[in-house]
Amino acid sequence: MKSTTINLFSSAFKCALLVFVLFLSSISLFAQKEEPPLQPAVFSVWSQRIDMSRFAGKNYRLTVAIRAEPIGPEAFAVAFIRHEFEERKVRNWAWMDNMFNRPVRDSSWGKYTLEGVFDQKAPFLGFGGLGFNNGKFYFDDFQLVVEISKGKWETVPIENGNFEMGHLDAWEQTSMGIPARVLGAKASLYTEKPFEGKACLLMENNMMLDKN
Repeated sequence: MKSTTINLFSSAFKCALLVFVLFLSSISLFAQKEEPPLQPAVFSVWSQRIDMSRFAGKNYRLTVAIRAEPIGPEAFAVAFIRHEFEERKVRNWAWMDNMFNRPVRDSSWGKYTLEGVFDQKAPFLGFGGLGFNNGKFYFDDFQLVVEISKGKWETVPIENGNFEMGHLDAWEQTSMGIPARVLGAKASLYTEKPFEGKACLLMENNMMLDKN
């Protein structure tokens, strides 16, 4: 009888311990999936990042098709490239070209090229599209090539870079290099007159901007 009682107690303890471990795991999983808080901003970004350490010191080019329907003279669209350090935190990059010296306001599609040299110390390439102020901003056909030897360029695949997968799972809303959610900003697939294929990325900004 004593042995049976001990065994029952042991089984009950193991069950309770298992429930507790599962509870802690669910809390951890929830914390990992918790969305960042909504924040006001004057721009919105959808981006990706890729570890390019194997190409350290190599030239590269990112091309992307962009068009814009800005609301107001200060609004525009740009693409960007950044050499980011491994740890994701605010402004944790070594270099960036964000096209702010050549913003896009044209409602017709144009193809744009950004160039750089991969950095061994900041091996992650962050890239994406940015819509500044209010309007509709369209992006399509992101392509990345690396000069692996003199004059020989190799294509590096970008997941869903042409937006033909029927979703935006590979793309993440970010701000200053970290996940973010911006008030009045949203992104979706747009199927009317993409640059190529059946769809493109549409970023829509409807922000409450301070005009003072």
